[in-house]
Amino acid sequence: MKPGVDYLKLNDDQLKQLQEEMLPLLIEIDRICRKHNITYFLSDGTLLGAVRHKGFIPWDDDMDVQMLRKDYDRFIEVCETELDTSKFFLQHQQNDEHYNWVYGKLRVKNTTYVRAGQEHIKQKTGICIDIFPLDPISENKYKQRIALYMCNLCRKILWAQVGKKAANTAAGRALFRVLSLIPRKLTILVFELFAKSEYKKNTAFLANHNLVRKILKSEWYSETITVEFEGHNFSAPKRYDDILSSLYGKYLEPPDVNNRHGNAYASQIKFTNGIELKL
Repeated sequence: MKPGVDYLKLNDDQLKQLQEEMLPLLIEIDRICRKHNITYFLSDGTLLGAVRHKGFIPWDDDMDVQMLRKDYDRFIEVCETELDTSKFFLQHQQNDEHYNWVYGKLRVKNTTYVRAGQEHIKQKTGICIDIFPLDPISENKYKQRIALYMCNLCRKILWAQVGKKAANTAAGRALFRVLSLIPRKLTILVFELFAKSEYKKNTAFLANHNLVRKILKSEWYSETITVEFEGHNFSAPKRYDDILSSLYGKYLEPPDVNNRHGNAYASQIKFTNGIELKL
């Protein structure tokens, strides 16, 4: 869904440059995970790009990986000493008090990437790749609904700092102004309470509580394979067909021309070569 604010429309050369800036982030994740035996998966549009295009979807402007929660926690830990901090920094809710999301972003240093509508947010910025934890979720439908509802509610509260300025209606902005008064730390605590409620259990299902997605089957992520992406080899779920079919339906068929656009709407981008794009 497009935001209710204006955003940059990248031409083909600008989009290609953005993709070239993001690829080293994935290479760094792969390097660290291989060294420390951490499992990760290409996900969402990045996984689709690997399968359908052997690289970026031509119009894609973001990258995503997933990790099972235990691997995600381990990745955060080893990055304290392993990450190449001359080029990158890992951002998460514990190390940036103004970062209101509950998943990690690996960012390129000395770059800027500001999402449209988030210009007033004080979080650190930079061209990035999203790192989403996958959490075990109960096999009980009632418990599933509660966990999904509470995590979504907490995400709405955390987004309120954006929504109070960027929501499409006056009523929406007023509602988010009220929600923005709820303490950040409390909201994150509640989110993690429900997201991690089945942390130590081997359930049949997984959830990415940071996206509105279908429940995923744990067996889809039980094995990995190597896939090609922009001339490099990365890790993907062996059952990628089940995952992509669940998310996109007939995923090998490109969408019609009107639906070929990215989703990471930005109002400001600065590349490592100093070139800056602004509204």
